[in-house]
Amino acid sequence: MPQMRWQEFLRDHHRPHLLEMKLEGALLPKLFGARAKLERLASSLGAVGNYAFKVEARVVYAAFEEEADAERFANVFRPEQTTRDSEWASKTFARMDDATYQRMERVLKSGD
Repeated sequence: MPQMRWQEFLRDHHRPHLLEMKLEGALLPKLFGARAKLERLASSLGAVGNYAFKVEARVVYAAFEEEADAERFANVFRPEQTTRDSEWASKTFARMDDATYQRMERVLKSGD
């Protein structure tokens, strides 16, 4: 379940699964800490395939090689919409607000 750099992941994986999370509320100051927590979350949820994260302004992107990994990860964020397009096997949209961040913390504590 190796984590990869974003560009390398996209180069090596055709049409992966994407979760796009918009940060809201008081989370912006926690942005860099959130990325580290996302990496721990992917590991604690037992991701079996490769995955990568990218942070851009107020959006965090998480890409997964395996659909099951993407679904387990997205369920923590209570996704709002999932689509398919030519670039992604699935593309899921979610918000990361304070409640989501707390849910993520609970999942991480239960997995420790």
